[in-house]
Amino acid sequence: MGAPLLQGFRSVRGHEAAIGLLRRAIAHQRLASAYLFAGPLGVGKDRVAHALAQAMNCTARTADDDACGECSNCRRIASGQFVDLLVVKREFRDSVFARDREGPDADEKKLRQEIVVEQIDVIMQRVAFRPHEGGTRWIVIREADRLHKNAANKLLKTLEEPPPETHFVLLSHRPSALLPTIRSRCQTVNFGLLDEPDVRAVLGGLELTPEHVAELLPLAEGSVGRALIYQDPKHLAARKKLLEEILATLRVNGVAVGGFVELATRYKDPPEKNDQFGRGELDETLALLYRHLRNEALGSAGKAPRQSLVNAARAEIVRETMELLDGATSFNVGMQLQNMLVRLREVRP
Repeated sequence: MGAPLLQGFRSVRGHEAAIGLLRRAIAHQRLASAYLFAGPLGVGKDRVAHALAQAMNCTARTADDDACGECSNCRRIASGQFVDLLVVKREFRDSVFARDREGPDADEKKLRQEIVVEQIDVIMQRVAFRPHEGGTRWIVIREADRLHKNAANKLLKTLEEPPPETHFVLLSHRPSALLPTIRSRCQTVNFGLLDEPDVRAVLGGLELTPEHVAELLPLAEGSVGRALIYQDPKHLAARKKLLEEILATLRVNGVAVGGFVELATRYKDPPEKNDQFGRGELDETLALLYRHLRNEALGSAGKAPRQSLVNAARAEIVRETMELLDGATSFNVGMQLQNMLVRLREVRP
């Protein structure tokens, strides 16, 4: 079950300011050779990048500088079969050049931690030649903040002297993690969270039942991608179970540190026993925990101000941990989790 077929900018929900900027650049023939699309995960940055590639290679562009969505180029870009659209992303661990074998949401443990230099080498070989099918070539780099240092430096050399008719779009929810020199070579386009009606419309377009949409909508918080993480009811139930274990421990007054540490010792990636949990379950549970604590803080602000402050402080601890774990290796994940749980214990009503 995928997103509706892309048919230019008009098939993208939200992001009017970002799309307006790109349309004006097309109209005045002032497209940058490199863009940095910066914004939260799962809000549609990749979809806008593909819509931009459609608009610039469409053989029947509309009067408002949008792709027709029907010509051969538009259809092949939408289906990922256009030779002059290259997507760079973290690959499977067993092969640098592995193709998508399990869809775009492959398990984190099966992916490399970084985009490696060999992947950029392949791109550099391709851009040495002029575009084959369209008027322009587009290289979309997902999770650009995951570029290995050597890969980033090699990319930088190309951004400094971009090949003709070639454009780069770097996607990142952590733009500050990119090399400053790379950021300086890109025109930044900022993306924000989606409004609830836009999220509802996108989820509704995925052939989900109204009941399923209603369950996922509160979890989205402006990001369709975040909502779809919990699309499988069994998947969501497992995350909620771990969430409740953490909350139950926090509710016990005077609990020993060991009660919190025991939870951390059950982290194992990949899990080897039924009572263990892996990286994917941890990341998604922490997102639920942050949302729960933040909402509790807001809900009790007027009635129980002290408890509100406690929940707000705990939510900030979880947020900081999520940032530390973003890109962390399996070696230090357990340690960061244990530190978070102990800190949560120390914040008491």
